[in-house]
Amino acid sequence: MAYHFGGKHGLVAAIYAWRMADVNARRLRLLDELHRTGGDSDVARLVAALIDPLAETLEGRGEPGSYLRFMAETMRNPRYDPAATAAAHPHADSIRLLTARLRAALPGLPDSVLAERLRLASMLMVTALADREHQLQEPDSHSRPVIGLPALRSACWAILTGPAA
Repeated sequence: MAYHFGGKHGLVAAIYAWRMADVNARRLRLLDELHRTGGDSDVARLVAALIDPLAETLEGRGEPGSYLRFMAETMRNPRYDPAATAAAHPHADSIRLLTARLRAALPGLPDSVLAERLRLASMLMVTALADREHQLQEPDSHSRPVIGLPALRSACWAILTGPAA
């Protein structure tokens, strides 16, 4: 492992880069469409651009994988947390662009508050999608309902747009 990736951190970063390349490309297409249609400041559509490309990784893959559950686990460790380090990765152009557009769409929100809320929304998004991934892989294991995309989008929108405390 150390030979190829330089240790656990390198391995986690490589898995993240590999799996997020398609998500990043899809999110960039959505953001480009928002720009072309004048939706750059529509927080609800920006939230959908954050969530939907990651949610789409659960569709049409036959056997569900475990990437979202992997992400949920890595979020617990600051050293490996993809949500905390995403903006620094070269393959995360879409996160940087999305953050800039949210900053412009929410001008009254201090940068530190926006960063905190984006982290909270990211944690909710990844955890909810990981739960959905688990249910797809083991449908009989859940007795509680899985959070649907409309509810997830609404919750993340509320987190981002709530009044500054």
